[in-house]
Order: sequence, then C-alpha cells, then structure tokens
Amino acid sequence: MPVAIKIPSALRKALGNDEAEAALIDVLNQIQGDQRNGFERSIDMHLQAFREYLDRRLTEAETKTEKRLLEFDARTEKRFNEADLNNEKRFSDIKLYMNELFNELKVEIEKRSGESKVYTERTMADYHKSLLRWMFTFFIGTVLTLLGFMLTYLQLVKP
Repeated sequence: MPVAIKIPSALRKALGNDEAEAALIDVLNQIQGDQRNGFERSIDMHLQAFREYLDRRLTEAETKTEKRLLEFDARTEKRFNEADLNNEKRFSDIKLYMNELFNELKVEIEKRSGESKVYTERTMADYHKSLLRWMFTFFIGTVLTLLGFMLTYLQLVKP
C-alpha cells in the first residue's frame, strides 16, 4: 500500500524532475514493502514456532494429565477393592455375631418357654386341685343337705 510522502523542496531541487521524484517514491515504497514482507515472514515464522511450542506443551500437559488420571484410577480402584474386602470381612463378622446372638436368643427363648410351660402346668394343676376341692366340698354339702331333706321327709311321712 503506497503512502503519500511530502518531499522537501531541497530534495526536489537535487532530484530535478518529476520522474526522479516518482522513482525515489517507488524505491522508498519498495523498501517499505520489503520491510513489511520481511516483518510478515518474521511474524509468520515466530507464530509458527509459537504454535509448535504450544502444541508441544499441550501434548506434554495431556500426557501428564493422562498419566495422573491413570495413577488416580489405579489408586482409587485399589482403595475400593480394599474397602470391599474390609466391608466383606465386617459383614461376615457381623453375620457370625448375629448368628451367635440369634442362637443365644433361641436358647434363651426355649429355656423361658420351658420355664413358662412348667409354671403354667403347675399353676393349672394347683387350679385344678383347688377346683376339685371346692367341687367335692359343694358336692358333700349338697349330698348332706339332700340327705337331711330326705330324713326329714321320711320322719314326716312315717307317723
């Protein structure tokens, strides 16, 4: 892109004609273009080097991150496996302990059930004995009363 330049009058006098001025302007524009192209090439080269650097750093970061994730996965898997083993052991210990408690409870229930059965049988036998005693007492009382009524009747009827 050409730039408009004001040429000082002393330089105009030294160049002499318009063609020389135009040639000077063309030379300066060419120098400016070459510098711009050189800068663009330099910038492109530096950008390319920066892109390669960023790509290399990104690849290194991805590799490190992947390695860390794999290590983390391995550690986590190991911890979960250890936790599973601990939990299985705890659950089996709890299961054994609960079975022991249930067996003790079963024995205690059977013992108390037997004691309760004996107590109930003894109580029922005492109640039955008491009931038979009262029944016999009332039966004897009733028989004696009837015998008394019969004797009284027989004495009244015999005259």
